[in-house]
Amino acid sequence: MIIIKDRFGNPGKRKSSYTSRNSYWNRNMDFILIAEIATIIGSIPIFLTLIFVIIELKKNADQTKSVNMASRDDTATHFVLFWSKDENAKLVLKGQKNYDLLDDKEKFQFEGYVETRLRLFMFGATTVDSKNLPFHYYRMQDFFKPDGTMKCYENLMTRKMIPPMWKSVIDTALSTT
Repeated sequence: MIIIKDRFGNPGKRKSSYTSRNSYWNRNMDFILIAEIATIIGSIPIFLTLIFVIIELKKNADQTKSVNMASRDDTATHFVLFWSKDENAKLVLKGQKNYDLLDDKEKFQFEGYVETRLRLFMFGATTVDSKNLPFHYYRMQDFFKPDGTMKCYENLMTRKMIPPMWKSVIDTALSTT
């Protein structure tokens, strides 16, 4: 019996040694589980912050769009008021009838009118919903109906004063029925 005890150790000790090793792993596993739970709990505020930031960015984008639209409306109003004054309206009507009859100063002013109007069209066409795009196309078509306006536009194109993107939008508008 002594040989068995020496060779295999005391059975009571083996059990307690196994239990203490198992207890060590249980405690270690408890710490790992606690760390994983803490990681999950710690990531919840980060996730909530991310959702909050996304919501705020969406609100900010909507506000920026609203301010942009109000600014464009204000610019368009000032544009119409300026060109509706008697002297300016006479120039616009004269240029629309026959661009070639304008003197150099009048051509310069009329080109400024056409270019500014095109700029307003482009800002409108690139920011509106697709369902409103045909409306902008019809307005562009109406703008280019007078021969003088079309002649001025062609002159600006020849001098490469119109950006290619604008030309693309204008060509699309003019070909839309």
